[in-house]
Amino acid sequence: MNNAITRTLAISSFALLMSACAGTQKVPVEAKFGLSSAKDNYKNFSIFQGSSSSNDPGFSLEAEIDPGVKDRIVYSGGYQQLSDIEFDGLYMGVDDVGKIETEMLTVSAGYRYPFTDRFSAGGRIGAAAVDVNEQELFGGVPEKSSASETVPYGGITMKYRVNDRFAISANYDRYLDVGEEGETGEGDIDVFGLSFDISFGASRGSD
Repeated sequence: MNNAITRTLAISSFALLMSACAGTQKVPVEAKFGLSSAKDNYKNFSIFQGSSSSNDPGFSLEAEIDPGVKDRIVYSGGYQQLSDIEFDGLYMGVDDVGKIETEMLTVSAGYRYPFTDRFSAGGRIGAAAVDVNEQELFGGVPEKSSASETVPYGGITMKYRVNDRFAISANYDRYLDVGEEGETGEGDIDVFGLSFDISFGASRGSD
């Protein structure tokens, strides 16, 4: 997927979903705007004797269907651009310096339990359509590679509700086998996120 096209489609779909839900007033939906930090192991560290870092935050835009009843099931979907991974080291006996960019479209289903009227926590599982793009200097020669695939993920979420309209959420998700070994490198990714949530649509009922 082209980065600009992917972002445009994701944001447009998100805006349409929010408009529809706010208009029908039947389905309680939350818009989630978040920042995230990613920790990766794209490179095979048995042969890559260097280092990698993620200095800039990633961001996410997500819609969540949350009926707001006890012992509830929650559905979500959205767009996420992870923080860039910069690596510097010796890979297969060649100086290898570069950057990996990752973006994804996600869908998930989860279970959240309300411990109090304001605080709830639970887990979720889902699938992500992932695009990985790598730019590097491989032995001084510029190279580019990419990979597109669908991978499973799962994690935990926590939410603190400020009032009926606003909430703050935190999440941890692990994405499995992202990338391709012979192209961008392959590995699991741990993502830690924090989001600001706004409720639309029908009344949430009792948490």
